[in-house]
Amino acid sequence: MSLAGNRATMQSGIGMIEVLVAIVIMVFAMFALISMQIVALRYQKTAHLRSMASQFSADLADRMRANIRGAHDGAYNLSQQRYPALGDPAPSCPGPGSCTSQELAAKDIHEWRTGLGNAMVGGWGEIAGSVADGFTVKVYFLDMLAAADGATPVAGNCQPTAADPVLHRQVSCYAAVVSP
Repeated sequence: MSLAGNRATMQSGIGMIEVLVAIVIMVFAMFALISMQIVALRYQKTAHLRSMASQFSADLADRMRANIRGAHDGAYNLSQQRYPALGDPAPSCPGPGSCTSQELAAKDIHEWRTGLGNAMVGGWGEIAGSVADGFTVKVYFLDMLAAADGATPVAGNCQPTAADPVLHRQVSCYAAVVSP
């Protein structure tokens, strides 16, 4: 209560300045929450792509374990692999026991790469190695969000020649070493 002249005056309610300050604070808080949500969605998408790459690597490892003779014969060790060209059509095997280990390995790799291409944008994979040293499975995919953040998309253990860095700047790579 304050005295103004002979009258007592009371301030009731909130002043307009206090309301405006509270609204400005709430707006900044909402912008911060929206920004955090956008960043979380970006990282979730990248994590999802890496999880799919991991699952496809495990799928090829399982295929090699099922065709251990082909793994021992080197049928899964491919040379001259480039991103993103898909090779010849898959070999046809009329019956489950009529394929050689080489044909089964070629069919496995073809089906694996086709699945990668269908499941992930720009999905491509390559494999190299031996049973004694382990096979390195590399899965390449387009991750535009990681490239937009300025991250180095191609992992250090992936072949830099598999994807042309000028044409495919958004290509990320996931590499895993598996033993059949």
